[in-house]
Amino acid sequence: MGRVAKTSISAMAHDGQNLTPVPNAISVNFLLQFFPIDRLINIVVTSSSRSVEDRLNRTSIGSFLCLGFSTLLGVFFIAAALWLWGAREVRGDQGEVFVLTLVGVVWLAISYQLFPWLGLNIRDDAIERQNHAALIASCSALISVSIAYAAGNLGEGPTYEENIFCAGLSNGGMFLLWLIYEAATHVSRSITEERDLASGFRFGGLLLAWGLILARAVTGNWHGANSAMHDFFHDGWLASIMCLVGIGVELLLKPSRSRPFPSWPSCGLLPGLVYVVAAAAYVWHLGRWEGMPQ
Repeated sequence: MGRVAKTSISAMAHDGQNLTPVPNAISVNFLLQFFPIDRLINIVVTSSSRSVEDRLNRTSIGSFLCLGFSTLLGVFFIAAALWLWGAREVRGDQGEVFVLTLVGVVWLAISYQLFPWLGLNIRDDAIERQNHAALIASCSALISVSIAYAAGNLGEGPTYEENIFCAGLSNGGMFLLWLIYEAATHVSRSITEERDLASGFRFGGLLLAWGLILARAVTGNWHGANSAMHDFFHDGWLASIMCLVGIGVELLLKPSRSRPFPSWPSCGLLPGLVYVVAAAAYVWHLGRWEGMPQ
């Protein structure tokens, strides 16, 4: 039988007929029938897309939780500062602390609406686009606003209007420095477009430093608007110096063609920590404010 089959195939080839690898085709069809590769590929692609979508959803939830935690931390700091260091009629009074804390929540909501005008959109950049650099800067901005508002309520004063004046002074100073810093460095572009994590850490640390310094500059007993302005400039001058230093550092360490991806620990986290530590040391150097409870 082997010779006959070989002879027949040779004769067909000699006659010029095309040979079709029938056994191979049969084996491929057999494999496809019992091992559907096309279905397997479809399952792999579908599961991969679902896993990517799941990861994105988890990242969005994580960003939302970080922002929520920062907001709650700021509100807690406001309530704790009022309870411990507020005016005499506020300290220990649950109603007074609740009202002023509620005003602080409204204050945060208004500040949240101002962030996009300065190049930082929390919802679009930090949550929807899962931009970690924007997330760090946004959390720092929320905490800084909370510190500045809480400080405006510390010290003795006749009415709530003085509290609003001092809180507006500290927060207004911070937003002005932010505007100058943005105009000089375009840091929002590095954070939102280039997603540079180092820029997020640097700017976040600078925001916290501004918040600490300007908050300390408005604390104390009320002696009139002129006195409050004098104390603000007298005690808050370091924030302007840090803004100028920060501009120089940002222009030096921002992403460039020669260094498109700066190291975030050395070029971002370290300068940010230096800003915060320097501000905290200055606040410690100023010591107790007038009217601070013993």
